[in-house]
Amino acid sequence: MPPLPHPPGVDALRAAGIQPDEYLELPADTMIWRVHRTSGTHVLPWNALRTYGPILRFDPHPRPRKDHPRHGVWYGASDVPGALAEMFQATHVIDRTAGTPYLTGLQFTRPLCLLDVAGFGDGRWPTRVGGNFALGTAAHGIAQHWARTIRAAHPDLDGLAYRGRFSGGLCLALFTPAASAFPPTPALSLPLDHPGLASRLAGAARRVGYILT
Repeated sequence: MPPLPHPPGVDALRAAGIQPDEYLELPADTMIWRVHRTSGTHVLPWNALRTYGPILRFDPHPRPRKDHPRHGVWYGASDVPGALAEMFQATHVIDRTAGTPYLTGLQFTRPLCLLDVAGFGDGRWPTRVGGNFALGTAAHGIAQHWARTIRAAHPDLDGLAYRGRFSGGLCLALFTPAASAFPPTPALSLPLDHPGLASRLAGAARRVGYILT
């Protein structure tokens, strides 16, 4: 695949628009999973968007890296292996104790309108606007440039639907408009070292080839 070029300008991206088949509408009854730390520095609640950035792949925060209250991001996955693969991608070791990580599952209170940047549907938005599907694997700096430009061109968009680099499944990068869709309580939230999660985590670790400690 050719390298990912820089995005066109905000005006050009806005003019290109988003065709109906380039959206992924996530039904409200879809269970989405997130693994998150609950102790240590820079800990956020399970339903809080991170306004400090940019740090990760699709962070839409402007530069320089600092707190940007008007620009938040929240990452999730459509299954447990995907959430674990994204959280522990740096080491491929699922550490159940450091940072007291929790597995949280939730269903949003309304459907989410997401831009499909991975080709889950029939649309091919990245190619049509001058990019390509390396969005999911390119260096963070250029992917963040795309995220910033998308956010500026389409400020009402709930976020992006992308393919997890390590799990291959559906992952979400949600932006500030999605904050209104979070439920008051999650469907499930347990520490990774909870005995009831042992077999589920072991199976997930086998699927992605990670070590479980």
